[in-house]
Amino acid sequence: MAEKQLAMDQGAVHLEHSRNGSSKEHDVSSEKHGELEASNIPQYYDARVKKLRAKIDRRLLPPLTVLYVLSFMDRSNIGNARVAGMNVDLELTPSQYNMALTIFFFPYALFEVPSNIVLKMMRPSWWMAILVITWGTVLTLQGIVKTYQHLLVTRFFLGMAEAGFFPAATYLLTTWYVRWELQTRLAIFFSAASLAGAFSGLLAFGIQHMDGIGGLGGWRWIFILEGILTVLIGLSIPWTLPDSPNSASFLTMEEKEIIHGRLEQDAGTSAGRVGTEGSFQWKYLKEALLDWKIYLGCVIYWGNR
Repeated sequence: MAEKQLAMDQGAVHLEHSRNGSSKEHDVSSEKHGELEASNIPQYYDARVKKLRAKIDRRLLPPLTVLYVLSFMDRSNIGNARVAGMNVDLELTPSQYNMALTIFFFPYALFEVPSNIVLKMMRPSWWMAILVITWGTVLTLQGIVKTYQHLLVTRFFLGMAEAGFFPAATYLLTTWYVRWELQTRLAIFFSAASLAGAFSGLLAFGIQHMDGIGGLGGWRWIFILEGILTVLIGLSIPWTLPDSPNSASFLTMEEKEIIHGRLEQDAGTSAGRVGTEGSFQWKYLKEALLDWKIYLGCVIYWGNR
């Protein structure tokens, strides 16, 4: 009887050890599984961010690059018009031609800040559409000028209309990308100027062969056709250029949250930053004017011109 009881006790102990071992193995397995899942979270998040970044690039960079090509082409095509006979028809002296080139940059420098103040009052896509349509219209009218004075007036208003585009485009990019991503996108943006130089020359070479059509010189058609093209593209901006992550229909709610989270983390704090909501405050302008990095950026930008 005692031997039977001893055997039963040993069996119970063995069963208990088996259960404990199984429980421990299960706990270890669960811990390993949890660690594996946790280790996959950063990789999963990075993959999502990379995919999201490419998605934004496809929707944002092409229209902005096209607009920058137009901006650079429309301000510089006066050189092609000169080759096509503008100076002869308008009887321009070398100093008058140089003045027509230079006068563009006075309003271009003066109206950048006021333009960005207006940008705060409406959707970026609508404001950029207004700017593009305006300078396209002015460029078209430049094709029918009769005198040197008329040319100066159109060049002045062309500079005024183009002044707000680059600051608005840069602001728009900052609402989508963190700082280290923004640098690459701006580099792509700036590279469009080289494309504009090559494309503008080829386009002007073809257009100047329209000399005499409609009783107009070939140089006039350069301004007119490129101006009309700019207006047509400007009309499409509200439907092709996304304003912000919040209003982007091509993003899911999860993707919008990822963008906002990354921007907040990149900023560190929202204190002292100009957001997409709220009214303009003069202290923001003061902070910008006292920031030495702004002036360094100005020097770099001038070098690009």
